[in-house]
Amino acid sequence: MIARAHQRTRRAALALALLTACSSNGATGDARRDGSPPHDGPGSDVPVEPVKPDPTEFTYKLSESPAALPLWTTPCANKVRTADRAPDAARSGLRLSAARRELEPVQLVIGPASGTLVAKIDPFPTLGAAQRVTLAVASYEGGWEEHLQPLPSGGTVTLSATSGVPLWLTVLVPEGAPAGEHKTTLTLTPAGGAAIAIPVTLTVFNFDLPKEIHFDGQLNLSIATLKGSGTVDAAKTLLHEHRLTPTSVTWPSGFSYTITWDSGASPTRCSAFWDEPTEGPDYSIKELAKRYVLGQGWNGVGFPSAQLFQFVDNSTPRPATFCGASRGDHYGTAEYNGKWSQFLAGLQGYLEPNGYLAKTYYYVQNEPQDAADYKLAAHLCRLTRQAAPKLRIAISEEPKKEIAEEAGGACGYDIWIAHVRAYQQDYAWQRQKDHGETVWLYSLDQDPDPYFNPTLVDRSGMHQRIIPWVSWHYRARGWAYYDGGRFFDGTLPSYRAELLREGFEDYEYLWLANKGHPGVGVKQAADPTVDSVASSLTSWTKNADALMALRHELGRYIEGSRATLPVLQSSSPGARPRGEYHFNFQDPKGKPAASPLVVDGKTYVKVGWDKYDPQTQLGWSGENIGKPTITLYGYDEVAGYSELQKSYIYDDYGRPNLFELGLENGRYSVTVGVGRPAKGYPSDPHNVTVEGVKVVNDELTTTAQPVIERTVTIDLKDGSLSLEVGGKSQKTGDFAYTFLAYLKIVPAS
Repeated sequence: MIARAHQRTRRAALALALLTACSSNGATGDARRDGSPPHDGPGSDVPVEPVKPDPTEFTYKLSESPAALPLWTTPCANKVRTADRAPDAARSGLRLSAARRELEPVQLVIGPASGTLVAKIDPFPTLGAAQRVTLAVASYEGGWEEHLQPLPSGGTVTLSATSGVPLWLTVLVPEGAPAGEHKTTLTLTPAGGAAIAIPVTLTVFNFDLPKEIHFDGQLNLSIATLKGSGTVDAAKTLLHEHRLTPTSVTWPSGFSYTITWDSGASPTRCSAFWDEPTEGPDYSIKELAKRYVLGQGWNGVGFPSAQLFQFVDNSTPRPATFCGASRGDHYGTAEYNGKWSQFLAGLQGYLEPNGYLAKTYYYVQNEPQDAADYKLAAHLCRLTRQAAPKLRIAISEEPKKEIAEEAGGACGYDIWIAHVRAYQQDYAWQRQKDHGETVWLYSLDQDPDPYFNPTLVDRSGMHQRIIPWVSWHYRARGWAYYDGGRFFDGTLPSYRAELLREGFEDYEYLWLANKGHPGVGVKQAADPTVDSVASSLTSWTKNADALMALRHELGRYIEGSRATLPVLQSSSPGARPRGEYHFNFQDPKGKPAASPLVVDGKTYVKVGWDKYDPQTQLGWSGENIGKPTITLYGYDEVAGYSELQKSYIYDDYGRPNLFELGLENGRYSVTVGVGRPAKGYPSDPHNVTVEGVKVVNDELTTTAQPVIERTVTIDLKDGSLSLEVGGKSQKTGDFAYTFLAYLKIVPAS
């Protein structure tokens, strides 16, 4: 695995452990894209109707619990911790819902209690012979639920006197399963005690999940490790069922030039494409590509995309020598480029008649660092287009004008793989709309709140499950991560792999509801559903129970038992009642010192950089929250300005921070004040977003106009008003100061 850190801001280092894809034994990596043209959904004229979840619908104590053995359940995206205990609310049995071809889990937390018990699950008698019903016992890492060990039906579970033991029940609903309710029984028999019969009810929706994977991505992992002592087919079937695409789709061979072109095994070395006809079907790229790219002789659909080959390393796009010619600098000599172009043309000439062009790509360069790298990326783009104009190419970088519109000639990449913290919507959407290009997002280990970070154990499962919802909002078609093996324990998927699958299956629900992928720059039918869950990269629901309720209703809509698209609308318990609220962002111990602070007859609550408190439902989350040398306060004693305008808070690194306020749902007029009276900032555009709506949109302050006030009307639907401040400027491409002064919230009709 190759990684490097680099500077991407004038204020502080943004260390990026960059995406890579390793090839061993000719294994190709994979970053993928749907080869079909974008499908714009049916528009935004489908009626919507709110879903108001019952907080006890999915998290409750089972009424079957004996006095000495607590049994309770919660959505799998609520990652259980060792200190968690059964809630007070009680219901009977376990319930889950799924489409045909879907894998759906439900977890039962047992204890704390001492001793052992035997867990036995009966098949659903009405579900069909092809059903798969499995059990697994979860264990903890650092106090967080993480590892899943398969348990045969009738196996023994060792209990814990200090923590609950999560038992997972997962059902694969077979094709042809009758729609409606199906029932079975999970039996727990404590050692020396009476058997406990727990009813399990599965609702099967009257539709099938697509065989094809529609949410693309790139996971760098070892098929050999995942295979273990099993078969390659089994390992790749496991990945496909989890809707995860590995970098090594065609392992143990690949399309790399070291195998198919500049190879000593080829009798036509450096003159004709060689697809290993002398190798057996288990090792020949000719046969492996048919099997795993197209699905022939395997599952009928294959993986959605396959990486052909990639850059040499993070700093080296192409090898130093190729077919006997020395490259020279990275631009290449005329001889080297001629031989390289001959290979690209030969590769395209092989891919096209075999039907691989739409599902394969060449990963050209990894995270260009500066103007020189951007120029090189543009050069390699043009070189590839000239030699093989139909060959798809990818780069791990957000869509960037410095590359696509470089002075040497316009040339865009088919797939831009953008870091979630560097993504810039405006230019990305321009490229997608005007040139048919595709964007994927990728995560890094150090991605802070309020961004999703599925790479870490000590995060809720919502960090995995929310990825496709956020991606849909931004019209990103996939997600990538450089260390996909981290989601597996050898041959076994971990908790995080299961939750990634849950999220990727959610995308299929949205795809079906929308009748295709969403179009760029146009409202689509599924957008209100998505936006009620994820309105920005940093503002998305953390409520797994609410998401489960919404997803169930979305299934009903797809099958036709509900006529309206569901949108999440839930005021969380303890949220502030509908009314006027006024906040002044300042040092709570500094100026203005008046207490209470009353301005124009309104009393303002003083708010500093306090971390979000789920009890008060107020506060901040972000990379630098809790770092008082970075999250700073200011007060400018300048005549002619109110106390609200004189006081402000700001992140000295310009990073985005999220302020959340629990508030009853409804329509509100929200006013935001930014800037500082003493000084304008003509190089630092201010940015504020409320509930996904840009209120202050990349606006500059000047000495003549140092403060800005803007008002927007929003419809609050999730019981928490989200205010995102700061971040990267679309104008400058860099992190910029946003001086946040005050916030006014007034009910609107």
